[in-house]
Amino acid sequence: VKTRVAFGRPLAEQGTIMTDIANSRIEIEQARLLVLKAAHLMDTVSDKEAASEISMIKLVAPSMALHVIDRAIQAFGAAGLSSDYPLAQFFGWARALRLADGPDEVHRAVIAKLELKR
Repeated sequence: VKTRVAFGRPLAEQGTIMTDIANSRIEIEQARLLVLKAAHLMDTVSDKEAASEISMIKLVAPSMALHVIDRAIQAFGAAGLSSDYPLAQFFGWARALRLADGPDEVHRAVIAKLELKR
């Protein structure tokens, strides 16, 4: 996006692209911090005590990846779907992650049950 130009300006200087970059960075950091929290709980307490955070990661990380990749595809336009860039393949892999360890509904049910036990 730094080298692509639209409306006479680099895409990186366009307001919507800047917003997408900021939102993507925020979502990546949120997911990263949740992963670190879960890992810390797993290391210091137990996997059972980290069950809620583990389920949250299984929801948050693939969803975040889909959002970030989708924004990148949008920024690249039709080229984002071409074989010139791996974005379409990344999107497919991220979508598969949502199914790899059970559907989102299963993880939401685990989180809700654990919350209700508190």
